[in-house]
Amino acid sequence: MVTMLACLPALVMLFLPSPGLQEAEVTANPDTVTVVISDPTAISDHFADIAEAVGPSVVTINSRTTVTATVPGFGMNPWGFYGFGPPQQREYTQRGLGSGVIVTDDGYIVTNHHVAGEVDELEVVLSTGETYPAKLIASDSRTDLAVIRVEASGLPVITMGQTGTARVGEWVLAVGSPFALSQTVTQGIISYLGREGVGLADYESYIQTDAAINPGNSGGALVNMRGELIGINTAIASRTGGNQGIGFAIPVEMVRDVMNDLINFGEVRRGWLGVTLQELSDELRHQFGLDEDVAGVVVSDVLTGTPASGSDIQRGDVITAMDGEPVHSVASLRNRIAATPPETSTAFTLIRVGRERVVRVTLGSQPGGSIEPSSVRSFSEEMGWELRELEWNRAEQPGVP
Repeated sequence: MVTMLACLPALVMLFLPSPGLQEAEVTANPDTVTVVISDPTAISDHFADIAEAVGPSVVTINSRTTVTATVPGFGMNPWGFYGFGPPQQREYTQRGLGSGVIVTDDGYIVTNHHVAGEVDELEVVLSTGETYPAKLIASDSRTDLAVIRVEASGLPVITMGQTGTARVGEWVLAVGSPFALSQTVTQGIISYLGREGVGLADYESYIQTDAAINPGNSGGALVNMRGELIGINTAIASRTGGNQGIGFAIPVEMVRDVMNDLINFGEVRRGWLGVTLQELSDELRHQFGLDEDVAGVVVSDVLTGTPASGSDIQRGDVITAMDGEPVHSVASLRNRIAATPPETSTAFTLIRVGRERVVRVTLGSQPGGSIEPSSVRSFSEEMGWELRELEWNRAEQPGVP
């Protein structure tokens, strides 16, 4: 459990179309939407069909890890009495539980990094009850994704979907193994698309859902009403550690890109620009003389020896678009840069001193341990201070409640 500020909940890491729906008639006007279903069992049958189709491709993952802990020593002292002595090292076996989704019929399974990325032993249990030892292929802590593999063939593979056409309010099903209860299916809706700034990973653009997700669902499937995978369930916001209607899933586009890189290269290859970014606030719009409807992010620094330093991007530029697509936040631009293969020529639309220009930059390969950093540095550096947002996961460091 990751503790948030007292006024916020805690974030808990969580270890096929039916013909009957054709009988539903939808009519709409500008003020109301009316749905008339002639067969009230059609939706229920549709949920059951999806669960039956998707269930076999979702597995339970058991893990074991040997951890070493320092415990107080206890024994006979020189005076012949028993008491506490020097600390001792003890080894313990830590067991974990999560879920996974079969993505190839020859045994590749995608799950969360926090489920399988840092463990000693992995075991996969299929929906049939068959058990296989598994090995870690590679994992990526920055997106909290991992790929493992079992030695098997002819496995049931999930169908990949997309989130580009998904809508808030759309029905979804979550499939996984909460509390070791395998093949558990829950239903809800998409509550939000592109949720950023949650603080779980470096690269975030989560699907938020109210489908019941609990510990053990991590790595399981979030599917749409066509039975297609649209996300990998990864966390919940909760004050109790259990479901409270706010769950997060990694979108399938990010899952697909990371998974392919982990399988083919053993690591994720990410594009890198080499700038420090900050949000375009109303104060900065006023300072730069920009209209209120201008969206973008501000380049607060250009790092030396990077692709950006060899281009015409300068400190104080406002990036409004990348390859013609509008930029709305630091997180979204970082995600898009990282998802672009290295050595790709990329066009950035900038506003500098009130004039718009386009700068082309060939992205580099992100060095290990580096991301496109964000900052809220004050432009009044002559005052001798640097300002940063007090994020919830940093608040305890200076002793703030």
